[in-house]
Amino acid sequence: MLFFVGFLKNMKHFWRCLMNNTFQQITVVVQGPVQNYQGRTHHEEGITQRCLDSIRTHLPGSKVILSTWPDQDLTGLDYDQLIISKDPGQNQDGFCHVNYQRQVLSTQAGLDAVTTPYAVKLRSDNFLTGNQFVTIQQQFTKTELNQQIFSEKVVVNSNLFRRSSHGHRVIMSPSDFFYYGRTDDLKLIWQQPEFNHHDFSQQLIQQAQKVAGTPFALEAEQTYCQIWLKNIARDNTKLLKHRFDINHHDIVIWERFLASNIIIADPQTMGLGLRKISQRKLKRANEYSHIDWLKLYKQYCDNTVTININKDQRHLELRRFFKLPLSKLTFKLKNRVPN
Repeated sequence: MLFFVGFLKNMKHFWRCLMNNTFQQITVVVQGPVQNYQGRTHHEEGITQRCLDSIRTHLPGSKVILSTWPDQDLTGLDYDQLIISKDPGQNQDGFCHVNYQRQVLSTQAGLDAVTTPYAVKLRSDNFLTGNQFVTIQQQFTKTELNQQIFSEKVVVNSNLFRRSSHGHRVIMSPSDFFYYGRTDDLKLIWQQPEFNHHDFSQQLIQQAQKVAGTPFALEAEQTYCQIWLKNIARDNTKLLKHRFDINHHDIVIWERFLASNIIIADPQTMGLGLRKISQRKLKRANEYSHIDWLKLYKQYCDNTVTININKDQRHLELRRFFKLPLSKLTFKLKNRVPN
């Protein structure tokens, strides 16, 4: 019995040392404001301190970079490196979401300082509850022939990763909360030139102006994704005229990209904590779940994968069955698709 107890203690110590060594290969870039400012008052008190403390708890040995703006209250914040960038202010280009350049710039500045092979991009108003995403990232390594863009898959959380909107299928609408993968792959996503320097920027602006202020305008996440994906996969990336400007072929291209390059993971099982305004008792019917992604991975990359449909997924699919057609019909009756 004593031998067995000693064996368990030694294995626990070995596992802790192994994981700490793994975590030393990771840098966490925490990006964004650390306090509220005029026009943005929904941050929870102390959320960035909670974010940074959670990294120390769940990724011991990792490096923490805080990439933020001038005049922030940094009292009591625990980080290894601080990067202060000049605030570019809100976007005025007529296409990107108002805080697009803020998010891109603070993420770029943080990733520029990363020297480890792996990195996390984490918003300053979220936090970690575990480190399961490290293991998840290595679990689904197969890809479809000629579909791989990243050197390894990038883990993105399912919260606000939209699969549909108003009952219609949509593409290129991933969440911007959390990204984990090879540092070079995250740089492919976030190390972009300024929006107006893209040769397709004026076309996107002109298209956006036609649907500005309507329910057909792109989601903020669609603007982000369309820009970085067009930048790294030009030939396979469509410039959307509006939120629902897609056909079945476009959906297939998007799904094949997801299966070979992204892992969509649910926050509660990957180790991501959400700010209060993002929490829901039930998963939104319009979001991807991890099981939704697993079905794509099985279809395009590895047909040997076993998928266990749990109770939550069954409830999600049941709500979709009733809710989405009704939502689509209601939207169609109220709105006419733009030319």
